[in-house]
Amino acid sequence: MNFPDNIPWCEKHRALCFADIKGQDLAVDKINIFLKSFPRKRAAILHGPPGVGKTSLAYVIAAEIDAEILELNASDLRNKEKILQIIKPASEQRSLFKRSKIILVDEVDGISVKDRGGLSELLGIVEKTSFPVIITANDIWKPSFNLLRQRCELIQLKDVDYKVILDILKIICTKENCVVSNDVLTSISIKSRGDIRAAINDLQALSKLDEHSFVKEIGERNKEESIFNSLQYVFKNASLDTKMLGIFDNVDMNIDEIFLWVEENIPLEYRKEELAKAFDALSRADMFRGRIYTHQHWRFMVYEYFLLGPGIAASKKFNRAGWTSYKKPSRILKIWLNNQRVAKKKTICQKYAKHVHISTKRAMKDFLVLRIILKNNIIRKELKLNEEEIEYLDKQI
Repeated sequence: MNFPDNIPWCEKHRALCFADIKGQDLAVDKINIFLKSFPRKRAAILHGPPGVGKTSLAYVIAAEIDAEILELNASDLRNKEKILQIIKPASEQRSLFKRSKIILVDEVDGISVKDRGGLSELLGIVEKTSFPVIITANDIWKPSFNLLRQRCELIQLKDVDYKVILDILKIICTKENCVVSNDVLTSISIKSRGDIRAAINDLQALSKLDEHSFVKEIGERNKEESIFNSLQYVFKNASLDTKMLGIFDNVDMNIDEIFLWVEENIPLEYRKEELAKAFDALSRADMFRGRIYTHQHWRFMVYEYFLLGPGIAASKKFNRAGWTSYKKPSRILKIWLNNQRVAKKKTICQKYAKHVHISTKRAMKDFLVLRIILKNNIIRKELKLNEEEIEYLDKQI
């Protein structure tokens, strides 16, 4: 196949078959099982960090089963009408030229809160489609995707080992007649941090520069780490290294949430004495967190992160292979539900306080008496309490 000179190499050298998909053997196996068992599950979600081959794998699936592919992205899912115009007919009508059809919904996590109408329609299509739907996402763990996750087969693509990326770059160099030293290719592979697309883009940029200039310019990407990747690194490794100390630095999550994730998932990886040691390390990290908040002693942060990463990892006697499905913290849901209850209580007290000319704080303090007063429907109407506030009061009585 002839390509224009300016085409990106990541497109030019895209995988054409399952054998070309490198470093994702488990994902390929799961895809084959999904296709064979269709329509037990009618859609699969390929999720993982950018550049690991999610979209390429979707196109390979289409090629392997001789299917036409219809690709859409988040911008096509903005509203109900768009989905009904494009996806619904495609999910019902057979392909004219191919044996089958694949519907690819790319980067579904690009749907914003305002696009929930589109998401609900996508769920409807997933339930009724006659053809496999492949959905890609960097982060599929947003609360708005709960129903979508339940109705789809989840297939995780992991960061690709730098040695695999190095082999891919060498193959591309051969095809492009591009001579690059092994040291530079290794540097590109390591600095890509598992992102194949980024490594190939860097190699293409290098082909237009001299090696010295390129090595001087290229820098390690500040790629946001997934909480799942960070947990896996800590929980699976008993050996300590420099990466372990800063393993949570690039996770886009505050430290309080990270503590909840670690606490929730320790029992999935540790047993008996190891479990006790892991929770002991977590509790000590929490002690330093408390001292930081209380006394503003930020120098304790190094101890907090050491115990949270290497401290917990050292609780294991040896490295453990295998894949573990980590859970979202249940305490987050409980905290949220409690906050919702407190919010209803506060709005009731604010309305009552304004009506009788007292402070909200005073009304909150006297809520045990206030809830008895508010049994009266006339008072409820006068305060203009909504249905949720009335329901909350009825549960308190």
